[in-house]
Amino acid sequence: MSETMERRTGRFLGLMIAVGVAGALSMAFVPIEQLLPAGMEAPRALLLVQPVLLVAALSALGWWASPKLGLDAPVLGALADGGDWAAPLHRALIPALTGGIGCGALIALFGMAAADVLGGRAQSIELPLATRMLYGGTVEEIVFRWALLPLAALGLVRLGAGRPAALWLANGIAALLFAAGHVPGVLQVVAVPPSWLVPAVLAANSAIGLICGWLFIRRGFEAAMIAHALAHLVSLPLLALA
Repeated sequence: MSETMERRTGRFLGLMIAVGVAGALSMAFVPIEQLLPAGMEAPRALLLVQPVLLVAALSALGWWASPKLGLDAPVLGALADGGDWAAPLHRALIPALTGGIGCGALIALFGMAAADVLGGRAQSIELPLATRMLYGGTVEEIVFRWALLPLAALGLVRLGAGRPAALWLANGIAALLFAAGHVPGVLQVVAVPPSWLVPAVLAANSAIGLICGWLFIRRGFEAAMIAHALAHLVSLPLLALA
């Protein structure tokens, strides 16, 4: 990809926001109100406002930052603005499927290693498969890859780093933040975790984040979305076989 590219239109931004909002609304099928502190009550619909606003804001930040680094979502761009969407999808598909299988294997390996500690649950509330795929493949990817990765890379470029180095360092930063975001959910399940658990959570999720970031940089944002969503689907039969 070139170092800079023309920013996609407002129609593209609207489509990106719609995709993210759809993923955020998949949490409507989850009793997220149970995560509130004791004594606090709020309707589920109200609790969904925050992730919807967050994904909309970060979609816009990524729309501003990504083209400055030559990063794109070419399939969504073609769907929104007209053009050939099949060619970029074809280019992304094999790497995305391979990455998704690899990420799914990492999820399954962590699940197997931590099965006795977590009791088969990596968060305090159970998430349906559809929610895991939609939320992970849209909201988490918009937050960590579409927005935070290019923003971090732009900051590094302004500090004097070259574009390639900035992108890969930013990929590492985004992956670590993505991994850190999974630690609180695990700690809600295990009040006194063994010493290896948090490093294992960070290692497994950082690896997944790095793979998704690599796909974004090399094959477009949709490749990261597909891989992340597929990872949750792939991990289920692998865990069932364990």
